[in-house]
Order: sequence, then C-alpha cells, then structure tokens
Amino acid sequence: MSNILNFNINPNSPIPVYIQIENLVQFAIVSGMILPGETLPSVRKLSTELSTNANTVSKAYRDLELRGFVKPSRGVGVIV
Repeated sequence: MSNILNFNINPNSPIPVYIQIENLVQFAIVSGMILPGETLPSVRKLSTELSTNANTVSKAYRDLELRGFVKPSRGVGVIV
C-alpha cells in the first residue's frame, strides 16, 4: 500500500501539509488507485515516509473520516 501513497508534500506551500495529505489521499481514492477495503499506512509509517509530524497525518486521517472517505478500525488501521 505504501507505494500507492508514494507522493511528496511541499512544506513551503501556502497549503497546510495536512490538507495536502488529505487532497492526495482523496485523489488516490477517487481515481481508483486505492480501492474500498484497502488499508492506509499507519500514521507513524506515513509521517516517517513524508518526514512530517504524526499529528499532521492524524489530523488528515480524522478529516478524511469526517468526510466519509475512511474508517478507522482498532487493531486493523484506517480502511478506505
């Protein structure tokens, strides 16, 4: 799964990093690169890959949950 989310964020962009993450994950879901039922990388793993704070990734995942794109599942991860 991590190869699907192999994207870069721009920390110098006027767009906050968590919104960049949300937008990229949403695009991957809508375009079919990530299918329903697939699990996203853990907050820790994605924050390490993107060299960003885990709280930033967590906020992006929470916002995606509120919009109905993902659902957290204890012990499994964040499911599309």
